[in-house]
Amino acid sequence: MKKYKPKGIRKVFAKNWLLKLVSMFFALFLWYFVVGEDKVELTITVPLEITNMQQDLVIANQFKKQLEVTVNGPRGLVRGLSKQRITRPIDLADYRPGSHVIPIKPESINFPRGIQVQHIRPGNITLVIDRLIEKELPIKPVLKGNPAAGYEIASIIADPPTLSLTAPSATLAKEVFLATKPIPIDGIKNNIKAQVQLDVKDEISDLVGEPVISINILVREKIQSRDFSGIPIEINHAGERTLYRIDSHQITVKAEMPFGMAKRPSTSFKFKAVINGGNLPPGRHEIPILITSDPPGIKILEVIPSNIVTFISRPGPIMKRLYTGPQPNPTEPAVTTSKNNQP
Repeated sequence: MKKYKPKGIRKVFAKNWLLKLVSMFFALFLWYFVVGEDKVELTITVPLEITNMQQDLVIANQFKKQLEVTVNGPRGLVRGLSKQRITRPIDLADYRPGSHVIPIKPESINFPRGIQVQHIRPGNITLVIDRLIEKELPIKPVLKGNPAAGYEIASIIADPPTLSLTAPSATLAKEVFLATKPIPIDGIKNNIKAQVQLDVKDEISDLVGEPVISINILVREKIQSRDFSGIPIEINHAGERTLYRIDSHQITVKAEMPFGMAKRPSTSFKFKAVINGGNLPPGRHEIPILITSDPPGIKILEVIPSNIVTFISRPGPIMKRLYTGPQPNPTEPAVTTSKNNQP
């Protein structure tokens, strides 16, 4: 008896019929799950995922880092989205510094099959890509008020004196220093030390955090100038058997000194003006004036006149015939005779 062999479609189902039956069952189940199940609409949050950005580049602007996506689909699929990690990747491998608008399309988000994207907010993302730079910025202490009368700031020392920042070039390009919050100095006479924070823009503050800067402020008395006139001149002259005459007996001294000292009365200052003639020969000489002062701490700025013209001569008729300069007048106190002037 000849064995029956199915033909056509019967032959297809006859082979591996059990496997095909199971596949058909799952297909019907999936069809029911996708098409037959109730569909719902839900708005979910999808984060942006930045990838492959070059190390020396940075995103310099603020942008929305999450998308609001409204989806529609079978209840079971929609509920299952919360357990899945769904992101919108943005590959920046080929991006260069500049402003870039990136469209957000439904197909750019990898949702499971059966989920339909209804709406995406925002529809575009703008990224400003900039190059990272490092810049050393000095600390600039800001003072509020003024020291006491007669006092001034000698120096201000910040510790640390500078801070190094790494940020987009657009952020640091115009920055030349980092200012502190105001430090009150009204009426101070002595050195002070303050611990202060920086007073900078928000984008700079995000880079430096909240460092505490130590500020040393050194205070000193102001220096004032003062004139002293009518200072007598003393003459040292060792020449034997000579006469001498000077064209001025008094000088004026311009000096500078600390503010407190300058307020003292003139009688509390002592100046000594000396010209040293030594063993100068007869004739006309310009001799510089040597000044000493008391109390110490006085700086001599100028002596008026700075040199004294001195005429040295020998007494007698011969000198009178040879001497052609101004003649001594015995009635004037400017004429002085040395102690060894007798023939």
